[in-house]
Amino acid sequence: MTLGKIATTAAVAAALLAPFDTPAASALPPAGTCANGEFRWTAVDGGIGMTPHTLTFTSVGVLRDCTGGPEDITGGTFTGTHIAISDCLRPADGPITVDVLWSNGETSRLQGPWPVTMQQPTIGTLEVVDGLGQGSRVRITADYEMTPEMIGGCLGLGVRTGAGRLSAATFQ
Repeated sequence: MTLGKIATTAAVAAALLAPFDTPAASALPPAGTCANGEFRWTAVDGGIGMTPHTLTFTSVGVLRDCTGGPEDITGGTFTGTHIAISDCLRPADGPITVDVLWSNGETSRLQGPWPVTMQQPTIGTLEVVDGLGQGSRVRITADYEMTPEMIGGCLGLGVRTGAGRLSAATFQ
């Protein structure tokens, strides 16, 4: 189910978050982790195919099971934009911006490089550049799903959407 191989699922860049075993500082819930989440990514200006080209991906998702931060944060929702050079063998490599709306109404904006490769999961660090946890970094682990339709899409008109799971943790 999670074959980030072709990680075409690049876009969601995964937009976000994954567990990290270092004590967190203040960001994703401040000093916390979100153990579970899902996302869907969509290529808005084409599809991932066999020829490398720049694509813009959007992602939407949910974070759950958040602990270690303010008691009133139990989860959140997020949207992301990932601009990446992409093809089926190197699904996405480029900057991502992710906006998180926490369950208590607070927001955070994360930014940084997000290189999705065929090896999964994709693990990366994004900076919290605005809002709750500003100045912290978030370690994200994203597993992109791979389906038979995606493999066919790579050989045909391109892969335009996919899903995945993720988790995240903050640290200084």
